[in-house]
Formats: sequence, structure tokens, C-alpha cells
Amino acid sequence: MSTEIRSLEDVPRIGGKMARRFVEHFGTEELALEAIVGGDIASISEVDGIGQRYAVSLVHDVRSRKDGVDVSDFLKTKEAMDVYEKLLDIIKTFAHTDYARDKLNIFFPYPSSKLEMIREMRESMSSYMDTAEVLEDEPSIIPLLQKVKQLNFKYNLPKVRDRVIITGDHETYEYSRSRFGNLLDVQLVRSLSEFIDIARGYSHVIVADDTYLSFEFPEDVSPEFFSDIEKVADWKIIPEKDIISFSKNLESIISAIEVVKLLRSKGIDFMGSVSDDDIDVLSSALAVIDEDGNIMQGTDEEVDRLNFIIENLAQYVSDEVKDANLKLDEYLKKSELTLNGQDMLKVMKGSVELKELLGRTLHSSYHSVVKECSDKLCTGLGLVRKESLLIDSFFPEEIAHPLEVNPEMVSSFRQYVIQQVSRNQVEHKREIARLLFSYLDTARNMVRSVLEFDVGFSIGCFARVYGLVMPELLDDTGLGFEDGRNLFLLSRHGAVVPINYSIGNNSFSPDDDSRVVLLSGVNSGGKTSMLELLAQSVILAHMGFPVPASTLQVSLTDGFYYFAKSKGTLDAGAFETTLKEFSIVADDSSKMVLVDELESITEPGASAKIIAGILEVLSENENSMAVFVSHLSELILESTDRDIRVDGIEASGLDADLNLVVDRSPRYNYIARSTPELIVERLSRKTDGAEQAFYDRLKSKF
Repeated sequence: MSTEIRSLEDVPRIGGKMARRFVEHFGTEELALEAIVGGDIASISEVDGIGQRYAVSLVHDVRSRKDGVDVSDFLKTKEAMDVYEKLLDIIKTFAHTDYARDKLNIFFPYPSSKLEMIREMRESMSSYMDTAEVLEDEPSIIPLLQKVKQLNFKYNLPKVRDRVIITGDHETYEYSRSRFGNLLDVQLVRSLSEFIDIARGYSHVIVADDTYLSFEFPEDVSPEFFSDIEKVADWKIIPEKDIISFSKNLESIISAIEVVKLLRSKGIDFMGSVSDDDIDVLSSALAVIDEDGNIMQGTDEEVDRLNFIIENLAQYVSDEVKDANLKLDEYLKKSELTLNGQDMLKVMKGSVELKELLGRTLHSSYHSVVKECSDKLCTGLGLVRKESLLIDSFFPEEIAHPLEVNPEMVSSFRQYVIQQVSRNQVEHKREIARLLFSYLDTARNMVRSVLEFDVGFSIGCFARVYGLVMPELLDDTGLGFEDGRNLFLLSRHGAVVPINYSIGNNSFSPDDDSRVVLLSGVNSGGKTSMLELLAQSVILAHMGFPVPASTLQVSLTDGFYYFAKSKGTLDAGAFETTLKEFSIVADDSSKMVLVDELESITEPGASAKIIAGILEVLSENENSMAVFVSHLSELILESTDRDIRVDGIEASGLDADLNLVVDRSPRYNYIARSTPELIVERLSRKTDGAEQAFYDRLKSKF
């Protein structure tokens, strides 16, 4: 019976502490429940202390409780469960993501009472089978899917060292330190001089209130003011925080975007709520960041220009000053100084120095050379007007030879440019962070949707590779197919002999549409493989999955019982336990029963009678089907007055390689011999000498 889940307390294995983690992660209990009930494994796995496998198990338990059905409701025996798990193992090999590989565990076969759930799954799987066919010749889809992983937001953001928050208000200081203190420095200052001293140690200064808004600051201090830091979004103060959420998941998000684009290019409607324009905007924003959260070089022209100045300033200054001094030397060599009488008297009286007279003569040429030097620096470094004005301070006003620059002014200019780089980088990061923040939910949904897509796509690929088809569901009791292929053999060998077979009422039924059948035949002829094929088909059909045949019809049942071959004759206690296991098939529910050589539980005569009794009980239930593999067909028929059909798989001889020549498809209403003489003959033909003589003697007994 289904159980309604109204709160986290109703969810199995979630206690008070775990419930608080869910609410903290999702924001509200309603959103947490929505994720759990909806099977949102990706989001559940992000909860602190919840791993992906635990999330899968939790969703499985919740669905079982919500839907009122569990895997054991249909798979009634250990062997039936083993077949189901082996099938899942095969399907998982087609998963392209860890997420899909784990989530495939939540799929299981439903009893016929859950027909609507089976039909919903069939519709979904049919769509994914079509998708797998459409993408069959698209080689890029699988590498892209393999790069998509669950988003991981558990990382340590490195502290930003070149930015500081300054405030003169104690409450603002405490608030800022609590909110941003682990990401950047926060300082409480009491005076303008202290403010300036602290500010000069950082490239970017953020003022968190209006305390210092009216003050005049020196040119090398240009703080950014926010009147109320509490109203400012994180991306304005610490844009790296939002950027790194994407950069640490960059490959997954970009790959998910490419998957979405690829699916849409193939005409597959996917994530219709997200427009192509939104995807393009998000792609463009992601294209400018790297996996470390940095803005990639070449994506901001102004920052690149400023960095060029920083990298080349020293060399350009050195080269241009050297060139200027060469020009001054050349000019001096060509220059002549002519003094008139009055100037000579002034020099002799000491009222004017010769140096001053020389300066007057060289003034025009000197400043012409300095201006040319400055202009070439501005042009070579690509300076804007304000920066060009600062270049003038590099050179002394007084004539000096050789020409030298003021190192303090060059250093000051360099620091100014560094601050401009930092300011521009912050502005660029803010724009990127603002944009990415607005697309965070879109990115999450896209990755989650692609991961969910891979779950179904994996099943579609499984169906395409093995040539599976969606079975036709019957109203009458029966199971029949053409070109059935045992998936366990197919996955190991790559190719198997296809089989045709039918029990009950279906389009493939022979004249005898018996629902309860004995299967006889040669050793190593494929009887057990036939049972496995039947088991695989029944389980997959009840999961709503495609089946291994070119066409298959099947009626749904309430339960599936599979009993594997016994390991030798059982003792009294084990024999009694085995009989108890078979007693459960005596109820009137619809069921499929497959049994492999039950006769080994006791001596042949008694086994035949027991098997006959079980078959009689099963044949009385019009909604049940059964196939019993046995070498005691004739003895069993002698022990019952019921008309039990016997089918046979028979060997006709040995081929050139001494392998049995077997028609793997059972022959209806035919008791096939075990043909042990063929096995003996094969051994004889493979040996010689005394060993061959031994086998020949055995062969003569037949």
C-alpha cells in the first residue's frame, strides 16, 4: 500500500539532524521534499553528508513507499533477483556518466497491478530508443556526456589580497567582517590619515559607509563608496565568489551546453524552457573565465592595454631616454655659443653664470628632445590623455645632461596603472559575475537535465546495440517471440543463435497453446539459456524496457518465480525447505514460473511425482505460465492425468569441430532425448589410446 509523504519526518532514514541539512540546502522543507519525491538525485547528492549512492538508495526507498511497490513485489526468488541484477549490470555498461550508472539502480520490474507505471516507462523508453537511433552517427555526443558531472559547490575560495573593505562605523565593521571577512580584509579606521595609510596598501578600496565620503584624498587613493553595504549584492563586493561557482564546474557546464545544442540541432526537443539566446549569452560569459576563476587574457581590451604598459614601461623608458641623450649629444657637438660684450661683462662681474647662459641657448632644443621622448613613450605604450599628462613628471624641468628620469615618478606611474588594472578587472569580473549569477539556476537545471537525459539515453543505447524492441502487451495469458537472444550470452560472445518460442496464447502459438510446459532436451543444448532468455524478457517487459527479440508478445503477471538448478540431491531439511519454496506458487495470483531441473532434489521417481503435482497446481491457474526444464518428462507424464505439453531441444549430431549440432529453438510437443551418447562420442573422438577405448566402451552401451 502506498504511503503519502508529507514531511521530511515521513522519509525513511532521515532524522532530525539530516532533515535540518536538507532544509538548509534547499531553503525550505517543501523544496527538499520536492527533490526527494521527484528523484532529483543530483540536487540531493549536494546536501552536506549525502553521497550519490546514498541519494540513489534514498530515492529508491521513497519511491517504494510512495508508489506502494518494491522490487521484491515482483521478483519473488533469489534467482529472479540475480537475473535482474545481471541485466542492470549490462545496461550500466552503456551509461556515460556516474550519475546515470548509479540512478539505473532505481529502475525495477513492476507487477501487473502497476500497469500505468509500466506504460509510462514504456513511453519514455520508446522515446529514448528513437533518440539513440537519431544520434547513432553522431560521434561527439558520448565524449560530451562523459564530461558532464554533478555540480560541486564544495570548495574553498582563496582570500582576495589586493582588496579591502574600510569603514568608520563599528556595526558596519562587524557586519562586513561577518559577511566578507573570510574572503577579503575588513578594516575599522578612526582617522583620515589611518584611512590613507591602509588604502595605499591595496589596489582596490571599498568604503562600506558614508563616514569618509566628504574627505579629500590624494591622487594615489581613489576609494569606491557604498552608502549601505547590507544592500549590496555579493557579486559587487567579491565577484570571484560567483565566478568560481562556475569555474570549478566549467567543463561540466560547457559540456552540458554543447549537449543541449547538439540535441536541438538533431531536431530533439530538449529543455524548452531555456531559449537559444540564453544559452548563447551563458556560453559567451563562460568563454572569458578559466578553471581557476580568472578572466582570460584577451577578453578585456582595456586590461590588456594596461598590462602591456606595466610589462613594457621600464624597457620603453630606458630605450627612449637613451635615444634622447644621443640626440642631445649630437646637438651639443654642433652647437656654438656666441657672447656679446654685455653678456661677457655680466659673466665677469658674476651677476650671471655661464651655465645660465648655456641653458638659455639650449632651452628650446632640450625641451624639444624631452617632448619628443615623452610623445614616443605615449605612442609606444598606447597611453590615454590622463596617463600622458603623468609622463611629463618623469623628466626634470631644468636642463640636465645626460637626461635622466625621476625613478619615484616612474614607480608612482606604474602603481597608478596597476591600480587601474585592478579596478578594471574588478569591473569586468562584476559584469561577468552578475551575468553568471543570473544564470546559476539555468546552469544547474541544464546539467541536471543532461544527467537525467543520460539515464534514459543509456537504456536507448543498450537497446540499439543489442537490437531490442518494445514488447507488445497481451490481454490473454501468454509469451511468444521470434529471434530471441539471451543477453548474457550476447554480451559475452557478441553473437548468438536466435530462438523462436511460445507458451500460452499469442500470435506465435502452435496448435497447442499450453501455458504450463515441460522443456526436455540434450545436455548443453541451451535449455538453461532458454530459461534465462524467458526470464530476461519477462523482467525487462515488466520494467517497461525493450526486450531481446525481433518481436515479442507477453502478458503481465503479478509475480515472477525463477528456480535455478539444484546442486545435487538435498538432505531432508533442505528438501523440505525446497518444497516450502514451491508452495508459494499455489495461490491464485497471476505468475510466471521458471524451473531448471528440479529433479535433483531427490530420487528420479519421487522427483517426477513432485514435479507433476506442481505442474497440476499451476495449470489450474488460468493466469499463470510455467516452463520446467527436466530430463524426466516421460516419468512426469506418467505421474499425472493432465495434458502437459512437452517441448524439446534436440541435437542431431556433431559438426567438424566436434561441437553439438543443435536446433536451439524448441520443437513443440516433442520429447527430446538428452543424447548423452553424443557427448561420449565427442570425448572418444578427441582422445586416443586407453582413454579412447574407455569412451568407446561406454558408447557401446547405448
